[in-house]
This record gives sequence, C-alpha cells and structure tokens, in this order.
Amino acid sequence: MSAILDVKSLLTPLVAALLWGTAACHAQTAGGALARMVRSGTVNVGYIPTPGTFAFRDASGNTVGYSIDVCMKVVEGIRKAVGRPDLRVDFRPLEAAQRIPLLKAGAIDLECGGNTNTVGRQRDVDFSHTLFTTGVRFVARPSVQLDGVSSLWRRRIAVSNGTTAQDTLQRLRQEQALDLVVVPTDAEGVRLVEEGRVDAFAQDDILLYGLIAASPAKDRLHVTGRHLTVEPYAFMLPKDDVPLREIVDRTVLSLMHSGELTAIYRKWFDTASLRIPMSVHMRENIRYPNKYGIP
Repeated sequence: MSAILDVKSLLTPLVAALLWGTAACHAQTAGGALARMVRSGTVNVGYIPTPGTFAFRDASGNTVGYSIDVCMKVVEGIRKAVGRPDLRVDFRPLEAAQRIPLLKAGAIDLECGGNTNTVGRQRDVDFSHTLFTTGVRFVARPSVQLDGVSSLWRRRIAVSNGTTAQDTLQRLRQEQALDLVVVPTDAEGVRLVEEGRVDAFAQDDILLYGLIAASPAKDRLHVTGRHLTVEPYAFMLPKDDVPLREIVDRTVLSLMHSGELTAIYRKWFDTASLRIPMSVHMRENIRYPNKYGIP
C-alpha cells in the first residue's frame, strides 16, 4: 500500500516536469515570442501607466502594481519553460493606442496593464483569462454629479485615445450632443478636469480611484455616474502564439486555484488609500475562469 502511495505522490511533479519540458522544446523550435526572448535574453513587457493600481513606477523607479505582480509570475514560468533563469524583463510604458500595433510588430512580448478583452480586439491579439472586472464611470469636480446617460446631455467629456471608454462615449456622442476631447493619457484627462476645461473624464472606475489617490487635487475630485459598461481585464498576447499562451494560461489558473490571485488583489486594492472590496464579478471570474470578450 505504501509503495502505491509513493508512486502516486510522484505523478504530479512528473506530469508537471513533462509539461515544462514540452514548453521548453517549443521554445527552442518555434518562432514567435518565446524564441525571440531566448535570442534576446529579454522579456519585453508593455503596460499603460495606471498610478497606484495595475502598473506604474514607484518612487524608486521600479515598475510595480497588481498586473505587474501577476506578470512576474508569468515571467517565472517563461524562464522555467525555456531553461533561461537569466531572462531579464524590460518594462515599456505605453499609450493605449500603441498596445496592439506593438504586439503585432513583435516589439513587445506581452501587454500586462489593464486591458479590456473585446471581441474586436480578439481579431488582432489573444487574451489571458480575465484578471479583473471594472466598468466605465467618470471623474469630475464635486459640483458635477452624473447619474445615467441622460445626465451627459451637452457635457464636455475627455477620454483617452484607444480605450473602450472612447468607444462607449463615441456611441453616445450624437444622442447626447457630447463634446468629446480625446487625450493621449489618463493623466492628461484628469488634468483637464482639475483645470475646469472639461466637465468630466471617462475611464474605468478602478483606474479613476487610483488617479484620484495620486492627484494633488484629490480633495476636489470624485468618481461619479453609474457604470456604463462591464470591462473584463486581461493580459494581451500575440495572436495565435500557442506556446506563450499555454504558459500564461497555466500560470494564471494556478494563481486562481491557489488563492494567490486573491492575495495579490488585497495587496493592491484593499489598502488605506483605496479600500475597494472584491466585486461579485471578480469573485466569479476566479471561481469560473474565462476569456469572455465584450462586444
């Protein structure tokens, strides 16, 4: 009986070793991102800067955040798969509109910021399992209170270029006679609100809370309005790069099943400055991992 148990206890690590060995073989023979990493000795990671939340540089110049913690777990998996523990990581801050073109060009290997998985984007890139769920709302001065689509009538609203918030407000533009101001970065959108040059800035609410927390004018800003969308966040990956996608999927699922993803969430969002409890959508995404894209 003990001999049988001993054999069974060896099966899990043996299967894991075989899986990693297969991935390493793919890395040596396939093209795509893994082969590129092996040749260059570098994993190129893109991200949109989101102060205090998903991906940003701290006071010491280190790239940190919720997405970055998860991404570094993926990098550990890549290093193991290709047999290169010396692979370094080069983080590249991007504007939203740069993400997909740079992935398609091979200039970045992963995009590990806060990316909404959409059916349209799935034509050009692949996505990891959903890592976070949020939705579009607004940051504004206290005198501006938004509540539903009708409250947007003739408002001057800023949006970041290349975001789902821009797509959402574009659809409402004619109906609500909106004056849309397209900006390159979220920080620019918040600055326009602070200066009174727009009524509000539209973005996913989790990003807005982080931007307010980092703003010197935080006491003169608030998040307002109902959710206009539900946004499933995931990492962007090169399209049809199966060996890389398998490593990302295996890593993320392991974090979900072990409870480590929940611990990473609490580290970044259940803090003195944010205090954002995990939503029911987020809990369901962990319980039932998925890659659903929104229209």
